[in-house]
Amino acid sequence: MLTRLLAQLCELYNMALEQRISVYKSHRKTIGLYDQQKQLTELRNGIEEYANGPMRIQRDPLIRLDRAFKAFFRRCKSGENPGFPRFRSRERYDSFSVQMEERNFRFSDGKVSLPRLGTFRTKTKCKIKGDPLVLHIKRFGQKWQAQVVCDVGPAPEKIAVCNAIGIDLGLTSLVTLSDGTEIPNPRWMKQEEDHLEKASRDLSRKTRGSNNRKKSKERLRRVYQRIVGLRSSYLTGVAKQLVNDYDLIAHENLNIRGMVQSRFAKSIMDAAWYQLIHRLNCEAEYAGKWVVPVNPRGTTQLCSRCGEKVLKDIRQRQHNCPNCGLSLGRDHNAALNILRLGESLAETQNCMQSI
Repeated sequence: MLTRLLAQLCELYNMALEQRISVYKSHRKTIGLYDQQKQLTELRNGIEEYANGPMRIQRDPLIRLDRAFKAFFRRCKSGENPGFPRFRSRERYDSFSVQMEERNFRFSDGKVSLPRLGTFRTKTKCKIKGDPLVLHIKRFGQKWQAQVVCDVGPAPEKIAVCNAIGIDLGLTSLVTLSDGTEIPNPRWMKQEEDHLEKASRDLSRKTRGSNNRKKSKERLRRVYQRIVGLRSSYLTGVAKQLVNDYDLIAHENLNIRGMVQSRFAKSIMDAAWYQLIHRLNCEAEYAGKWVVPVNPRGTTQLCSRCGEKVLKDIRQRQHNCPNCGLSLGRDHNAALNILRLGESLAETQNCMQSI
């Protein structure tokens, strides 16, 4: 039933996109969200297939398309690469959203109820906190996932900082702390490289459109899903541990999008620095702790003791200062510089007690 609903929503999305394109080509006018919602009502009155579906869910592809066009025009005005909204295939249209208006969905005793779709059993260890606002239903291969966006109320007050730490993100070690502790980089993609290679080779041998190809595609998806799950679980644990142990965490404000254009792109994406920083901010927001981004310029080259500039290329993993004689790991030295910058920023915000 959910698969048929997704196919219908995909069709509505493509119809709405085609209508916007044709209206603009013929009349040089744009058709808005509310006009298309009115036409959806007329479509429901004329075709039984659409009349039997939930109207509030059928509006979701129209809202998504309107959001896509707004983003397109915003990027055009700002001079970015705009990326015109594209038609979607049924295989790639795999989710829909339900807004919590007039109780459009309901949770009770491990079950979720959707309008005109009935009640579905759910399996989870998580408890819903706060007031549900939006429900996203997403297809993962042959499984389905319910993602709930909740309003958990205002964030707690920030606490005064008693102990701070600086962290340097890397590839040899995922995180190096300013106290010298190193958190290893598991390299999840490399761990599953053999399984990925086998599943990809198996998929390439299957005939397009065949049932065997669908099964091979599902096996490959499960390998990728396992990698994503391992990575997410590990990074969440690292973020929680850091937030529990320290009141202020200073990190480099890296241009990760630019860095993935280098030859280390695969390793950087596998390390998932952005995801770790995001988890740190989320956990710190819940706990009332501080996460401070600092300018990364010079943190690797400057000596953390005397401030002397000691040039090092990417292969040099040791910092040896000729001025003061300080000798320690390259990443450890950078973490100490990051901590110093983070403390100076924190002092300007009057959040420091005594370090």
